[in-house]
Amino acid sequence: MKRMAKLLSTALAASFLMTAVLSGCGGTEPSSESSNAGNTSTAASSGAPAKEVTLKFYTPTDEATNNQRKWPEFITEFQKKNPGIKVEMAPLVANVNNEEYKKKADLMIAAGEQIDFLRSSALYELTEWVDNGVVEPLDDYAGKAGVNLMDEYKGLAIYKDKIYAIPEEITPWLVFINKDMLDAAGLPVPPRDWTWDDYREYAKKLSTGEGANKVYGSFMNDWSNFFTVGTQSEIMDNPLFTEDNKPNFDHPTYRGGLQFRYDLENVDKSQVPYADMSSQKLKYRTQFFGGKVAMVPMGSWMVTDIQLKDKYPHTFKTTFATYPRWSKNTKPNTSQLDGAGMGWSINAKSAHKEAAYKFLTAMTSEGLELAHNTWTAWKKTNADEMIRGIVGSDESLYDLEAFKSVIFDPERVDNIITRSGPGESEIIDAFTEEAEKYFVGGQSLDSTLKNTINKANAIVEKTKK
Repeated sequence: MKRMAKLLSTALAASFLMTAVLSGCGGTEPSSESSNAGNTSTAASSGAPAKEVTLKFYTPTDEATNNQRKWPEFITEFQKKNPGIKVEMAPLVANVNNEEYKKKADLMIAAGEQIDFLRSSALYELTEWVDNGVVEPLDDYAGKAGVNLMDEYKGLAIYKDKIYAIPEEITPWLVFINKDMLDAAGLPVPPRDWTWDDYREYAKKLSTGEGANKVYGSFMNDWSNFFTVGTQSEIMDNPLFTEDNKPNFDHPTYRGGLQFRYDLENVDKSQVPYADMSSQKLKYRTQFFGGKVAMVPMGSWMVTDIQLKDKYPHTFKTTFATYPRWSKNTKPNTSQLDGAGMGWSINAKSAHKEAAYKFLTAMTSEGLELAHNTWTAWKKTNADEMIRGIVGSDESLYDLEAFKSVIFDPERVDNIITRSGPGESEIIDAFTEEAEKYFVGGQSLDSTLKNTINKANAIVEKTKK
């Protein structure tokens, strides 16, 4: 609630800000909704001709990515099949950036701007929106359409007995490796059952050069799940909380994971230092495709980027390895199934919810089938076509054998997050603040964990009031 109040206080500024945002986002600004736009259900019940409604669809992806996904073509086809619905699409960000999208979407919500669809990139983002009345439950609309959403999509999550979002894609995690660098180091593709200790050894051997010519063996992003990489295989469901919704930072994997990342960067010097990544705003895609790092653990959405040679020029082949396990007591190839439980929702303030539901379900099914280049959650997708679309026409950039062995591993374990704990986003911020201090040498590991546990407990207690 505090967060929403802050946003409401910026509503006036937001309305002016949006003009600048849209003019610089690389897409066409949606025009104002036509004066004859109305509620189609009202028009139908009164016997009057259905009026055209205009839906405004802002994306967290840039124009190049939207074109790659063939969304403009899909919207054209959708409008032909649904002549009473007009869809205007524009990127809300200048690049693929979920955090920036969330900030700008919240500003639009606070300012009362028309934004009919909202995309969450984390389960706690979605549950925050639900708790603040920002997004609409989809169950009634599905019921009217005679559809059981659970039969149509994988990775749906029920929150407060309702479904609020349909995943755009659900993606397993894996490790991307520069095959040329791997061969030059005389290393084989890592085995299916490798561990994070094995990863550390690979990172050391793949690190070369000094100074400006330094190539690091590893790059880990600044997301909190990379602070303690072992949680994906060691803690099923939400690693931040116990089953009774208490903070879980006293789990030994948190201490071990923080120490692991610190050692990679400050002892082995085989991973891009956190301080450099933060101060220089280094991004995992440009670091990997630019040949600055040899390995990047990441969600499989990055597989699609390999074919974007105009955007990420490179000639090397990418090979793939399973997401390492923390200990040999856990099953190999265990990782989160990213995207489950979150995705596209309908703005609760949308004036055209029926039309929005029709577009949302079409976009997350046939819409994603058009390009076949995302890990769609739709159960009726053509898997072979999807893989061909994701890889693209130039297979020389992929070690397809390694790729398929990881993705289609019949014994793979999907760790699906189905629940969000109290004050989760605030707890993640507190954990990030404390972990950053540790990674750059500003405090000890003991202080980091103590401070995180105290802050997390205080945040949970605050939510009870």
